Amino acid sequence: MDDIVNEITELINRIAQRQRRQASSKDDGFDFGGLTFHQARIVGFIESQEASGVIARDIADITGQRPASISSLLSGLEADGWLVRLPDPSDSRRKTLGVTPKARALVKRYEADFRAKTRLDLSGLNTEERQQLKTLLTKIDQASND
Repeated sequence: MDDIVNEITELINRIAQRQRRQASSKDDGFDFGGLTFHQARIVGFIESQEASGVIARDIADITGQRPASISSLLSGLEADGWLVRLPDPSDSRRKTLGVTPKARALVKRYEADFRAKTRLDLSGLNTEERQQLKTLLTKIDQASND
């Protein structure tokens, strides 16, 4: 039983590694609207965490950069119309970060491009097999979240 679990785990890991390699090699041709890849990743992170009240310190923590460097980077993104700083409703001393419509459009375009480039090739499976695969992967995913 352990052998089959190990084999399935290895197959899933190999597929995931190929997907990561494919995704990272495909970013080269994407138009980030004048942003560097690093800046675009920060904008994407802010967009994804906007509802939870992301602050500059959060960016410093995840990037490992000094808060002063992050503050400078965020000021540039704000001046260029990518970000806005908003008063935190729960603490007037803090400013939360939000994205502008221009930034939101960039993130959505990137996500669509990313999905298209990393789409799995399931052409070797018929409709019933695809549904079976989805059902089984959903079960594994749900069991992993418990």
